[in-house]
Amino acid sequence: MMLILKTLVLLTTLFITNSATASDAVRVTSQSLDELAIFPVTNVPATAVSMNDSKISAEVRATVNVFPVLVGDIAERGEILIQLENKTYKLNLQRAEAALRGIDSRLSLAKYQLDQANTLFKEKAISDEQLEQRKSGVTAINAELDAQKVVIAMAKRDLKKCTVKAPFKAIVVERIAQVGELASPGSPLIRIVDASRIEVTAKIQAMDIQSLKQTKHLQFITHDTTHDIQLRTITPVFDPIQRNREARFVFKKQNALSGATGTLTWKQSQKYIPANMLTRRGNTLGIFIINDQNQAEFINIKGAQEGRPIATNLPGKTRLIVNGRFAIQNGTSVTID
Repeated sequence: MMLILKTLVLLTTLFITNSATASDAVRVTSQSLDELAIFPVTNVPATAVSMNDSKISAEVRATVNVFPVLVGDIAERGEILIQLENKTYKLNLQRAEAALRGIDSRLSLAKYQLDQANTLFKEKAISDEQLEQRKSGVTAINAELDAQKVVIAMAKRDLKKCTVKAPFKAIVVERIAQVGELASPGSPLIRIVDASRIEVTAKIQAMDIQSLKQTKHLQFITHDTTHDIQLRTITPVFDPIQRNREARFVFKKQNALSGATGTLTWKQSQKYIPANMLTRRGNTLGIFIINDQNQAEFINIKGAQEGRPIATNLPGKTRLIVNGRFAIQNGTSVTID
């Protein structure tokens, strides 16, 4: 009987002790970092720009004869944009070719005379000086022939310049010259924009450059279309006034229209702790997690600011205390509700 009584007293004591210990623990709720983490989205103003916005100028002096393209037309590479009057340059080419034929005829005669001189020299019928004169004559006419070939090449080049062709797939933006006008070398004739090589440009703040390099999903959003893009380069020049650097992006599929404005947007790849999970203890901001002993552990987050999410490298399985964290301190025993 006494043994039974002692056993009951011991069990009662243990129950009261355990109850007291359980009642000292603070009831909290928790979630993993993976469940709570956010990935902030960054938005930056951006513009689609053509790689080539060119004013095509005349290279010869001639009258504008034909202007086959209109503003808004798309010209393929090599397509004729403007035809200048070329009759004068055709005549120049014909004259140069006629002169070449004359020189070639003189050269044939000079070579014949040189052959005859060699024969006579072997027979000692002419002197060394006379033979050298024949050789010099052939050399001089050969040089004249080479010079005339250059003249012909330049005449062909000038004739070719009378036909202005698109240097790339181009959109006609402005017709500067008009049919019947006299174009001089250097005077602009037409303005075209490259329709195939279009990039997105944006000014990136220094604090966003790292996340921009790490992200794998970039978009350029205009008022009606979303385009997938990828980073081509960040210029190695820092603007000391605006405190930013220019970034260039290329389109993965369909290009936006040149000159279109919109927003460059990307989701950061690094996990961020939501701002509402930050708790202040003393002069520091941090979070409460549950350690292996079911105790609250306060982790100081360096650089954290109230009202702003903060990047973290904590494991995704880390259990953060959500409800009840304001009533606990570092080392407080907790019970998960």
